[in-house]
Amino acid sequence: MKKVILALSGGVDSSYAAWLLREQGYDVEGLCLDLFAGSGAPAAALETGKKLGIKVTVKQLHQVFHQEVRDYFLRTYAAGQTPNPCVVCNPAIKFAALLQEAEERGAEHIATGHYAGCRYDRETKQYLLLRGRDEKKDQSYFLYRLGQDILQRVLFPLGDMTKAEVREGAATAGLPSAEDRDSQELCFIPDGDYRRYLFEEGSGDIPGLASAFTDGDFIDESGTVLGKHRGVAWYTIGQRKNLGLALGVPLYVLEIRAHSNQVVLGKEDALYKREIPTEDNHFINGKQAEEAMEVSVKLRSGAVPAKAVFTPLPEGKGRLIFEKPQRAAAPGQSAVYYAGCRLLGGGIIQA
Repeated sequence: MKKVILALSGGVDSSYAAWLLREQGYDVEGLCLDLFAGSGAPAAALETGKKLGIKVTVKQLHQVFHQEVRDYFLRTYAAGQTPNPCVVCNPAIKFAALLQEAEERGAEHIATGHYAGCRYDRETKQYLLLRGRDEKKDQSYFLYRLGQDILQRVLFPLGDMTKAEVREGAATAGLPSAEDRDSQELCFIPDGDYRRYLFEEGSGDIPGLASAFTDGDFIDESGTVLGKHRGVAWYTIGQRKNLGLALGVPLYVLEIRAHSNQVVLGKEDALYKREIPTEDNHFINGKQAEEAMEVSVKLRSGAVPAKAVFTPLPEGKGRLIFEKPQRAAAPGQSAVYYAGCRLLGGGIIQA
């Protein structure tokens, strides 16, 4: 039996992934990553391990998660941008820990409960990252920064399944998590109130974050002051509600200028852009693109892919020109590039 180290949180996805691999004949061992104080994952993972009769190890990673993910999250908001913590956490924390454990325990494979796929392409001699079959649950977007070192060993047991099939299978297997609600996108903010988290957890030790909660000016695109805002951290690109202004016409957040503590408002049509710059581009094959290529792009995890041409620029930067203008591309978020169901890579949207 080939040994596989599986990231086990105790939720329905990772629990059923463990059950499937065990049924397929793998020697499964669970690795639960305890990432922050108060996490319920260790208890849930140990309960699942007991149910399945597999070994589960809990690895405490509070400090590295604090430095790599939490601080990045806070710094990005302090800069007036929108972070993508899962994109950062996957290669830096989750898969790095899985790979280390696999090396130490002599395991051939690592695995997670992500809705994504992976296969070897004989023509290019590369491992390919693929979209999950369930379009609504596809999580490939969050994995675009993985490299060949990970893909050559990873298993995604749920890649060809829908969420409904997973829940039905988990119930049949008698797993305690079968009826659990889907987890929040930000695991370290269970109540989903990220502004409270920003204010309470990070205002003291991240440069510039305190000023993100300081009153400033709403302005229009010409620089005319329209009123006062409560601090740039309260707003996101494309936001219309809860602005606290009554100007007689609908206005939307077009730009957040943290350096001058200003929020730019304007009409909705100004949110649409055909050209979007990216930086820190990463490609699954481990190489930088050398020439322009046609791609389908997701600007958010749940977005419908949009046709564009990606042109590589020096220093890992790039330029996307879309066939149709795209609404509310938020600096700090990821633009992820696909060719059909195959994920090519991605980059960070620039201001």
